[in-house]
Amino acid sequence: MDEKIVFIVEETSKLFIKYGIKSVSMDDISRHLGMSKKTLYQYFSDKKDLVLSVLKHHISDTNECFQRLAIDNGNAIDILVKVSQILIEKFGRINTSVTYDLQKYYPEAHRIMSDHKREHIIQNIIMNLNRGIKEGLYRSDLNTAVIAYFYMVRMDHVFMIDSDNEAFKNVTMEEILKELFIYHIRGIANKKGLEYLENKLLKDLNKQK
Repeated sequence: MDEKIVFIVEETSKLFIKYGIKSVSMDDISRHLGMSKKTLYQYFSDKKDLVLSVLKHHISDTNECFQRLAIDNGNAIDILVKVSQILIEKFGRINTSVTYDLQKYYPEAHRIMSDHKREHIIQNIIMNLNRGIKEGLYRSDLNTAVIAYFYMVRMDHVFMIDSDNEAFKNVTMEEILKELFIYHIRGIANKKGLEYLENKLLKDLNKQK
């Protein structure tokens, strides 16, 4: 992908994450980029085209991330912790309207995202579950397909949390994502895995002090 296009896509993604998709206009994007709207339209025919490009770039980036982690050192829990850190870094401040905007105003982009979840993300979760079972860290009786689906559903709901909900008014998205990952691991880990998780979390807390 052309460097200029990558720059536009990545900067636009930051705006969408912060403000949502519908509320960000092409005028807003051109001002943020410091370029005229005419120049912006030389790269993207309309906002729909830009939204699709942002989404496809995100999918490509996510796939590359999973591929790197698959060959990285560490066990299944280490990989899940790294995934959580990456998601918190990328989406810890995401506007909860993003998923709704995609679904209502950009159905093609929403379909592509749904296909990606079904074909890639769920399969990566299943791979992690099987790896953890093989390493003796996860329960051997897990129905991996069901667990992977439930986890994906929970993730979807996290990104659609109503910001006016009293239960979440004083809780950041970073905190929610962190709790979701710990909740997930504690639900699938056996005694050995839980002990490893607790020791790892304790070490991470000590590093932060």
